[in-house]
Amino acid sequence: PPGRSLEETLRRCVAFCYGVTPEWAPHVRVTVFADNPSEHQTNVPVLDALLIVWGAPGSAQLSVRCTPVVGTDVMFGRVVASPFWSRIVRSSSGQHVTCRDLIHQLLDAFVLRPDGDDQKQLLVNMLLQLHEACFNCIGRHKEVFEYCIYDLIDVEAADSGGCSARAEAGAPCSDADRPSPAYSASSKATARQVVSRFAAHFLDRHKRAALHATAISPLKFLFQHKYEVFENLDSHGASFWSAVLTEVFYPGLEMPFESIVDLDGGWTWGAVDFLPALENGPAAHREALSRLSAPENIGRDWRQLTAGLRPEGSPPPRLPGVLPICTSMFRRVLVDARKDSRLRTALTPYAERFAGFMALPLLLRRFALQASASEQWDVALGPALAILSEEALGERFSPAEVRERLLSVSEASGDSSKWELGVNENAVRSLLSAAGVVWGDSEPKPS
Repeated sequence: PPGRSLEETLRRCVAFCYGVTPEWAPHVRVTVFADNPSEHQTNVPVLDALLIVWGAPGSAQLSVRCTPVVGTDVMFGRVVASPFWSRIVRSSSGQHVTCRDLIHQLLDAFVLRPDGDDQKQLLVNMLLQLHEACFNCIGRHKEVFEYCIYDLIDVEAADSGGCSARAEAGAPCSDADRPSPAYSASSKATARQVVSRFAAHFLDRHKRAALHATAISPLKFLFQHKYEVFENLDSHGASFWSAVLTEVFYPGLEMPFESIVDLDGGWTWGAVDFLPALENGPAAHREALSRLSAPENIGRDWRQLTAGLRPEGSPPPRLPGVLPICTSMFRRVLVDARKDSRLRTALTPYAERFAGFMALPLLLRRFALQASASEQWDVALGPALAILSEEALGERFSPAEVRERLLSVSEASGDSSKWELGVNENAVRSLLSAAGVVWGDSEPKPS
């Protein structure tokens, strides 16, 4: 964690977000709005709530009263420490740190940015959501923590483009360098780093979109009018289905979600066997599944895709062997799913559905489309791919020529009034390989 204490960092965050001084931060009180009006929290402190929930040094002496909400950490009418923030995680360097240390480092990095930096405004939304989670549950802490990480990754990616050229020359990075259209990746090492970083971020986003297309979006369609289920799908639903994929069917698969299997008491909200209800249900259900399953729709919002459709009939049942009261049996259910059981049989179509969204042709196509349309193309990505083009494609191309090699436009078959956008998968694969990025030749196979 940073040299300053967690309380000092949070005071500075509160001061920036609410327009006060760090000394006045403990006195800032707000209303936390929930989707359900009965769960609103009125006149609750920001600083003390965060210190208590995160288990900061000295927070045991603090107390924050609030409106009790059944099924959350504040069910008894007071804010309590969440075990999520004391979880130990292992960094890439082998160091063991808590999630509290990580969020401390992240917030400190943002609050130290100049007040005139547009990226610093992200801190306002971060703090708002982190505070709102204090009155929710562990699944919400997990979800907000992941959102904060996504914001950090996006900011670092935006920063890296304009700074790379000056860094190579040994000069410091300044605001004027972020981003600079004059940037040019002048070495293969830098080019590989730029492309591999973009590819890693793309793959994380794609995995998240694939999980949503596999389970979360269909569940949201079916339970859009069931508030108690719907509100838990992005948190506990993602926790359940991510664990099923990584711990049952595809061991070794890394997903951009925090694993809280041993702490998640709400995992049953997402443990629903919904595919039969969509595949064999009324026409609206079949149409919704078709739209949500189309490869070209991956990553799009489920509401937009299912516009004009409504769920019908009774909600689908939970998966075999899953009961609403077995919240503490998450680990046991995963063990059962690894065996030749009714549960594994029921889960297998979902694993296969996810594998389809991870098929290599789809990955290569989406990478090419997102790379060519990225705001980083002119700043860093295009020049980097141009440097690698000689090795990958046998000829040194300009960034514009690389884009032309990746994408092509042709008349749609049977309809000259429409056009199709094609992707040269071999060129994409060769450029990624030149950057040291190697993705599998096929979708993952269940173990």
